[in-house]
Amino acid sequence: MSALAIKGGKPLVGDKMVGKKWPIADDTDRQALNRVLESDTWCSGMHEKQTDAEVGKFEIAFAEYQGSKYGCAVTNGTTALDVSLRAGGINSGDEVIVPAASFVATAIAVTLNDAIPVFVDVDLETNGLLPEAAENAITEKTRAIIPVHSCGYPADMEALGKLAKKHNLFIVEDCAHVHGTIWDGHKFPVSDFGAFSFQEGKLMTAGEGGMVLTDNYDHADRIHAMCTHGRVHGHPFGDYHELGTNFRMTEFQGALLLAQLARLEDQNKHRDANATYLTKHLENIPGLRAIKRDSRLTLWGFYHWNFKFVPDLWEGITRDQFVEAAMAEGLPIGPGMQVAPMFECPLYAENKAPSRIQDCPNCYVWKEEALNFSHRVFLGPQEDMDLIYATFLKIWDNRDELRE
Repeated sequence: MSALAIKGGKPLVGDKMVGKKWPIADDTDRQALNRVLESDTWCSGMHEKQTDAEVGKFEIAFAEYQGSKYGCAVTNGTTALDVSLRAGGINSGDEVIVPAASFVATAIAVTLNDAIPVFVDVDLETNGLLPEAAENAITEKTRAIIPVHSCGYPADMEALGKLAKKHNLFIVEDCAHVHGTIWDGHKFPVSDFGAFSFQEGKLMTAGEGGMVLTDNYDHADRIHAMCTHGRVHGHPFGDYHELGTNFRMTEFQGALLLAQLARLEDQNKHRDANATYLTKHLENIPGLRAIKRDSRLTLWGFYHWNFKFVPDLWEGITRDQFVEAAMAEGLPIGPGMQVAPMFECPLYAENKAPSRIQDCPNCYVWKEEALNFSHRVFLGPQEDMDLIYATFLKIWDNRDELRE
């Protein structure tokens, strides 16, 4: 009789939930929503002072928590990228360097500004934007760089910051996955703009929502105007100084995110401890490997926990076969956050929107090797990590069955 569930054996995990359900809600969230529900103001734009609004309080609190001076709440993470590019001065025909392996919103924000995304290669270990690939892609049209802190692992901002300064570029960090992560004593962003997402699956969520963080008052003021029909702080309600629309976050979202922020750090510490524990166990399975962690990464607030399938050691078994076997055992595993480069999606592959592509061999390595778990998996007890390890060991020890 076969041992592996995919071949008819008994699943090791079965119907047991590994980790915790997400989103998490408790009485704090309910009280926050009721506070707004019972008020007479549900729209953040109706308060006279920022500190009277739930959204305004959240902007201040989140910016302070991340180590930035100003926070600008918006409708979602894609909008956060969009308005950051506009505030930085992107114009029609400008080029913006983006990592080829990311969620497509990173490039779409560029396209929405009538600019051209330039897809470049990623780091083999972290999936972050490769600085040398970015430098090779720079032309006289290049105006900005969007590094993505992929799944919560920080991009090489030291190298990219030097590159931007050398070529007079501005940086918009895609921070959709990096809430609360600490690198060398600081959080993110560390450059001109940081664009965060609070979509349902993220480390903090109000279902949807976004935030731009910046240390530049003029940038913050302009973004606020862009998101409130062009109104500027300190001017009469009817004065419109910018071409803007309504990208405001609701008071319900602001109140909910304040509650989420209060427990983010404890959740990140719990996730990080479980991930560290699982990493140690993976050393006993040659065919699987955790990505190498830099010692400067002292608190890892990851959206997805990336690790690696090592094809050569499985002797003909593919990453996708392994994923199918693990899912059959009951593990909520995924084949990597980004299974294909952005330039392969029809929008760009079929030239529906202009783009430029550099040589990106590392993207295809990630396509064949990447594995991940959602952050929610690491919110459970340590016993869940033991169960994950036992399942992986079962598949490794019985891998010959996958060839049959």
